[in-house]
Amino acid sequence: MNRWSWPLALLVLLGCWAWGQVPLAPAVPADEVLQLVQGLAIPDDLKAQVQAELVAAMAEGRLTPGVAYAFLSEVQSLSPGEQTDAMAMLVHALQGGFILDPLLNEALKGLRLNRPWPEVAGVLGLRINLLVAAQQVLGSQGLLASPAPRYGFRTTSASSPPPTAELVLETAWAIGDFLVAGGSPADLIPMTSLVETRLSRLRDRILPAELVDPVLEALSPALIQEIVELALNPERR
Repeated sequence: MNRWSWPLALLVLLGCWAWGQVPLAPAVPADEVLQLVQGLAIPDDLKAQVQAELVAAMAEGRLTPGVAYAFLSEVQSLSPGEQTDAMAMLVHALQGGFILDPLLNEALKGLRLNRPWPEVAGVLGLRINLLVAAQQVLGSQGLLASPAPRYGFRTTSASSPPPTAELVLETAWAIGDFLVAGGSPADLIPMTSLVETRLSRLRDRILPAELVDPVLEALSPALIQEIVELALNPERR
């Protein structure tokens, strides 16, 4: 069996998903999000861990309370074992310091379409692994150093994630979009082009040029391959 056999089988399945738009999440206070966690059929120590990580993520602007509330409301309908699995995956993502609204919105789509939890978990796992891999590879290349604030450009506050978190998200999400749509992990040139297009579009709009330009300069099929292989083979981390 070659190194892509199992990942390809998963991605063929994921490529069959035709998910629509998720309705806008309700505006809810953070306390109501924590109350939902308290009502889940999961171990108490996991509840405490989830609540602590959620408080930090919502305070830092990495997770919108309404998105978390909508996701947890759907998780309530899962079996106790599936709820535990979902919360363990959520903690893993929360601890990585990632921006999580897109991740939970994607899971929410599947849950609202009554997709089996293993399918939803497969997408979540792939997305989380790509976030972890992108963060690790870009960091190892020295590409996640925060640029100095620049007049006229949005700066990071205590309630907004740093530009480096946005960079990791956009890089991982571009690769994930390609794979979830059924693209082969061996098609490195199209993936590289997709990442380049996305980062170029966000340059000086969402992401400062000082952060994006070194990534665009370093971007290559070899760098994308490193991220993809690490994501599909997380035991190598």
